[in-house]
Amino acid sequence: MAEDKQKQYVFKIDELPEKSTHGGSVRSKLVLDENHDGATRFSLLVNTMKSGLNCKHDTPGHTHDEEHFIYVMEGTGGVSIDGTVHEIEPGDVCYVPPGAVHYVFADPIEDMTYLVFYSPAGPKKKL
Repeated sequence: MAEDKQKQYVFKIDELPEKSTHGGSVRSKLVLDENHDGATRFSLLVNTMKSGLNCKHDTPGHTHDEEHFIYVMEGTGGVSIDGTVHEIEPGDVCYVPPGAVHYVFADPIEDMTYLVFYSPAGPKKKL
C-alpha cells in the first residue's frame, strides 16, 4: 500500500533550497507549490536579484501567461512593465498583467529581495 506524502504548511525560508535563474542574476526559492503544500491556484517564490543585474538579458524583457505581483522586501531597484520603468523599494507592490513584457533589476550597490506571487500557479514549474 502506497504511503501518502505529508503536505507541508509552514516553511522557514532560510531552509528552502535555492536555484539560480535568469542566467545567474537571480537566486530563487520556491516557497509554495503543489508538490509540497497542495497550492494549485497560485505560486510563491522568494527571489534575490544580484546587485547591478537584471533578468532582461539583451531582450526587451520576458512574459508569462499568468498574472503576478512583486512585493519588495529588501534593497532597491526597478521593474519595467510594457516599456515603462518604475523605481521600487521595500514595501512596494508591482502588478504585472498576463502577457506584459517585463523585467526586474537591482540597483548597483545592493541585492534586492522580493516575493513573486503567480496566479494561477505557473512559472514555478519551469524553475
